[in-house]
Amino acid sequence: MKIIGVTGGVGAGKSTVLGLLQSICNCEIIMADDVAKSIMVKGGPLSKDAVRIFGDNAFLPDGSINRTVLAEKIFNNSDIRKEWENLVHPATNRRILELLDKAKSDGKKYAFVEAALLIENKYEEICDEIWYVYANEDVRRERLKSDRGYSDEKISGIYDSQMSDAEFRKHCDYVIDTGVSITHTKEQLINKMYGGKYGRNS
Repeated sequence: MKIIGVTGGVGAGKSTVLGLLQSICNCEIIMADDVAKSIMVKGGPLSKDAVRIFGDNAFLPDGSINRTVLAEKIFNNSDIRKEWENLVHPATNRRILELLDKAKSDGKKYAFVEAALLIENKYEEICDEIWYVYANEDVRRERLKSDRGYSDEKISGIYDSQMSDAEFRKHCDYVIDTGVSITHTKEQLINKMYGGKYGRNS
């Protein structure tokens, strides 16, 4: 089974790319954010630590993490934020490895691991390739304004906090440009998977 990491800036079209990949190949899609959410539940691997760090109100009645309490604690104390992150990242990585093992045993030909911080969290250590989902900043800005209702100020702040295009390209094996059309995006993916005119770091 080939493991491919998928990353890119906010609004680049990673979800669209993953949806297209599911339609064109026998693959498992693993999204790091979803995995992290799945382990941050009452009774999960981080349950005791969550109560220890955030108190008796760490979980909501439905068993999900109390994000209001979590956000307040983390925002007001950098030490708590670091402690929590140092628990969440390794636990998430362990769960991802378990899911990859299951995908392999299930006979999947490919596994795609999507994470916004894929490069920063050194996912290249478990991935055979890293793909960068790209759209220029103007396209991403319009998507974020129309799809999520973000203001220009909020979008600019997000851009400033993320890796630059040059940094993404330096660390990635392939670039998928989603800025033209969904047909063009799908064509690139098919050519990446099965050979074609689109070249390395194109």
